[in-house]
Amino acid sequence: MSADELQAKIQRIIQRIDSEITVEAAKAGADMAALITDRVVQTGKDSGGNAFSPYSTVPVPAFLYFNKSRSGAGEARVRAKAKKKEKISYRDFRVLNNLNPSPKNFEFTGEMWRGFGVTKTEKTPNGAKVTIGGRTPPSERKLDLNTKREKKDIVEPSAREIAIVTANLENWLENLIQSA
Repeated sequence: MSADELQAKIQRIIQRIDSEITVEAAKAGADMAALITDRVVQTGKDSGGNAFSPYSTVPVPAFLYFNKSRSGAGEARVRAKAKKKEKISYRDFRVLNNLNPSPKNFEFTGEMWRGFGVTKTEKTPNGAKVTIGGRTPPSERKLDLNTKREKKDIVEPSAREIAIVTANLENWLENLIQSA
């Protein structure tokens, strides 16, 4: 390959990277959000592999949970407890709604996780920047609230998740260079 051919190939590679970087960055962000969601919902583990704090066992009047159940059957069980003037904790409320009380996975209706993903992608002088978080006001509010309650970022990526996304980006770049 001559110097001119090499120069032309390098220019093609640079142009393709420049034109595709934001799309690929957005894909990487979506992958990261999916990996984080899967880890938290399926395992109840934080980015360091530790379990989140348990769901609250502090009893409150059952009527405070009116109209918050996932189903009519869950609502009926809550109302039956309220009628007897019983108190229930959030952990109890999850059980009354046929949800596991452990591990803590921040999933009740799924609304928060459905709204979690890429919120912003922008080109930067060094490539692209992607922001992930709540894409809807309810999701953003719930992510913030749960992060404050937990006293740590519940959607911080783990080293494994970063490695997976980085490897995917490296593969994209290698394929781009090979095809130029």
